[in-house]
Amino acid sequence: MQQVIEQVLPRIVPTPEEEAELREVEKDLIARVDEAARVHDRRLYSRLLGSASRGTWLRYEKDLDVFIFFPEEYSKQEMESIVAQIASEVLVEPQKRYAEHPYLRGRFMGYEVELVPCYALRELKGIKSAVDRTPFHNDYVRSRVGGLENEVRLLKQFLRGISCYGAEARVEGFSGYLCELLVLRFGSFEQVLRSAATWKPGVVLGMGEVDEKRERRRFSSPLVFIDPVDERRNVAAALSLQKFSEFVYASKCFLRAPSMSFFFPPPRRVSRQEVAAMLAARGTVLLGLRFPAPGVVDDILYPQLRKAHRLLRRQLEVAGFRVLGGGVHAGRRCHLFFELLEATLPEAHLHLGPPVNSSHEERFLSMHSSELSKPFILNGRWAVFVRRRHLRAEELLRQFLTGELRSKGIPVHVAEGMQQSLEVVSGEECLDEEALESIAEYLSPLFPWEREQG
Repeated sequence: MQQVIEQVLPRIVPTPEEEAELREVEKDLIARVDEAARVHDRRLYSRLLGSASRGTWLRYEKDLDVFIFFPEEYSKQEMESIVAQIASEVLVEPQKRYAEHPYLRGRFMGYEVELVPCYALRELKGIKSAVDRTPFHNDYVRSRVGGLENEVRLLKQFLRGISCYGAEARVEGFSGYLCELLVLRFGSFEQVLRSAATWKPGVVLGMGEVDEKRERRRFSSPLVFIDPVDERRNVAAALSLQKFSEFVYASKCFLRAPSMSFFFPPPRRVSRQEVAAMLAARGTVLLGLRFPAPGVVDDILYPQLRKAHRLLRRQLEVAGFRVLGGGVHAGRRCHLFFELLEATLPEAHLHLGPPVNSSHEERFLSMHSSELSKPFILNGRWAVFVRRRHLRAEELLRQFLTGELRSKGIPVHVAEGMQQSLEVVSGEECLDEEALESIAEYLSPLFPWEREQG
């Protein structure tokens, strides 16, 4: 293992020159932001937070998170307006993004910068949004992480390599703060993995003693890590069972056979022909939807895409189509895809009614007097063959996705994209280059460290 770690570290630890450059950029950026902020109110000030502040940033990352602190009497609208003005003066091509409240993203001297408004709080009791915790997180880690920075970097890169890094909705994995806490809790990258190799869903952790039974009642995620800054919060709340399980298995595999491929896996390269062959070998049908991606961040978009996927899958299943699975992908366009056992159903459908001589018998017989068959008795119940409303899956989706989509349960931003332009496609038509890797991962899942070197 040590040999692998020695190969990884030079690729993820900043050189002294790179560290010095970042600190110079930080100094210049904070000065510029403070100068622009104090034009509005001399009480405003800014701080660099996040991994760059804590010394746990990865060598190839050039991201700076600058928080601008406001007195508590400011409204969120006022904060948003002032930060937008500061961004227009300091950053190149600033763009407004949305989380719990808006923040600005742009560039400064070759670095990606986020300007985030928050309240200047002395204690967490007055917290008004999630970002108000970040300064407290920052202070907690900075005061304890000295000497363990590279252990955190190793864990982050390992999680990146196995596609489990990031608490955003697209990934549903481990946040940077959770990585730092895990290293602080166990003392090293290796010890985190040795512990993780024993985990089962429901594990409860904290920086001190925790009441496991109580915390399992409070939180339902596969991993619970009590925030040392705010014991009401689970730091691992965003972690899905899928990513939890992948990390546990990857930890076991790495400890058995350490390899650079866990940290830097080769990219999966698939052609349209290869994915078409995968689909043909399964003997199933792929059904897809494509529409322009709405201009919202992934943390808003992906939950809405997944909700729309669940809704449409349910529509297909209620109509009698057997859906094996599917997935979503977002890029320039959004893609929803479904794998079906069949794309077309027979016209006849067996519809079971009430038991013979029940209170609903007469109503059933009167309702089904002119179907494909007369009502008949089947194992003590009335039954009848009826005509299906939809015989083709494509037709069902096209018909459902017309008219007012919000009233049908389609989330707002997905509905906006669909109403702008919607394609319903099937078979090899689904194999859009943009979504090809996502479809390949669904049809033939492959752990990143198992990919062949190209």
